[in-house]
Amino acid sequence: MNNKQNSKEKLIKAMAELLLEKGLAATSPRDILTRAEVGQGSLYHYFNGKEDLCLYAIKYNVDQLISFNASVLNTDKKAYNKLSDLLFKARNIDRGCVVGQMARDRAIMENKKLASEVNRGFESMKKTLESLIKIGIADGSISNILAPLEAATLLMSALQGAYISAKGLQDDSYFHLTINTLLKIFSP
Repeated sequence: MNNKQNSKEKLIKAMAELLLEKGLAATSPRDILTRAEVGQGSLYHYFNGKEDLCLYAIKYNVDQLISFNASVLNTDKKAYNKLSDLLFKARNIDRGCVVGQMARDRAIMENKKLASEVNRGFESMKKTLESLIKIGIADGSISNILAPLEAATLLMSALQGAYISAKGLQDDSYFHLTINTLLKIFSP
């Protein structure tokens, strides 16, 4: 990778991390440059300011989520086991969900371009879960107690709430308890 690509990617990755740690409004250009370890002119050489870089960073975070989900879906496991893999993926519970954290950021959600990328992340997750539930119901590995859209909505809402509960109770075990409970619900 040449230096030009390297600096641009460093800026995107730095901003992607800072969005999840500090949020858009609290992240300064100096924070970005320090985290990326690039020169002062780099930010404005590659991007039209912080919000432009933010769009690339949100796309990066959403693409990471979509890529992980695709890697789980493209295994030869039963749908229930894929669901388990999605729910038990390694994650930073204190930080929260990658797209959920950005959805709570007012500065992001008030910008239509940025909000549409966050929406893309949620839509992708909803479609992934709906598809997985449909396949699982058809192959008998997932309970048909809920329709696929109901199941996807429950899963997404419970996960988002589990992050908050674990953080509020200062105990990650509540996040894992939520996942185990969800898997019990969907077990045939």
